[in-house]
Amino acid sequence: MKQVDEPIDVVALSQGSVKAFDALFMSYYPRMKSFLYGLTGDGEAAEDLAQDTFVHLWMYRSSLRNVQNLNAYVYRTTKHVFYAWLEQRRNVADIGLEKLPAVPSVDEVEEIVYGHELEEMVGRAVDAMPEQRRTVYRMSREQGLGNQEIADRLGISKRTVETHLSAALSTLRQMVLGLKSLLL
Repeated sequence: MKQVDEPIDVVALSQGSVKAFDALFMSYYPRMKSFLYGLTGDGEAAEDLAQDTFVHLWMYRSSLRNVQNLNAYVYRTTKHVFYAWLEQRRNVADIGLEKLPAVPSVDEVEEIVYGHELEEMVGRAVDAMPEQRRTVYRMSREQGLGNQEIADRLGISKRTVETHLSAALSTLRQMVLGLKSLLL
């Protein structure tokens, strides 16, 4: 942005003149942004803080009426905005907010939703299985029991447990392949 050397009418600015504020902004924004970049080393933060400075100047424009040195006042305001930003960052670090998980992206949300939908479909497919097969599958996959332990608990052979698991997994595999063909 090119610096504008238009004189700034501080009295008009203090009374809410948008034209005077525009002149102030055009004159000081590039300098404040550069000044803040030197302090932060972050272009985005410098831009945000420079904008915050001008928001502050506009909000408290009535106090500009008594300002003798506008340049010093703008720099002092910028410095106070910067210190408030530093304090906020320090407080965030103190309470550990930077360790909070990030907000998931749209792709991550979709993945979560699809995962839940797939779980529901698997659950319905398992519910539709014959009772013995469903029981064996749930004991194996949901309770984490081994084949021999399932056989002992149900009073059936280990081979029968393996047959039921194989059939259950085959049913689920076919369901997933059918879904995959729908998506492609």
